[in-house]
Amino acid sequence: MNFRSFLLALPLLSSLASLHAEAPDTPLEKQMQTLARGMKKLSLQVSDPAKQQDMLTLVESLKRAATDAKAFNPKKTASVPPSSQEKFLIDYRAQLDRLADTFSQTEEALQAGQYDKAKSLLDALKSIKKEGHTKFKQD
Repeated sequence: MNFRSFLLALPLLSSLASLHAEAPDTPLEKQMQTLARGMKKLSLQVSDPAKQQDMLTLVESLKRAATDAKAFNPKKTASVPPSSQEKFLIDYRAQLDRLADTFSQTEEALQAGQYDKAKSLLDALKSIKKEGHTKFKQD
């Protein structure tokens, strides 16, 4: 292999190494990615009555993702003292219940055509997300 071929192959080798180094997503991370993508899409559509049905379908999938996430423990659980882990997990699941409940309220507002209320609930959802990440996401 000459030097020129080596230089051409270097970016490919580098990208392959980075793919191998990344850990696969955990089931919880996949649920959180679903929530993040859905929240972004919802925030773009929440004021558009023409997208009401799409938003209702989206909110239903977000509620399901929040509920499904309760089946998994966050990585941070391992760093919590064993004596506090049960309370940590109870609080974690309660936070996800709060998120799902707010999605239900958002769904009700959308069904009623109350787009301003849905938009304010979206702000509440963002706040719940931020609070949850602060408490339960590993740095």
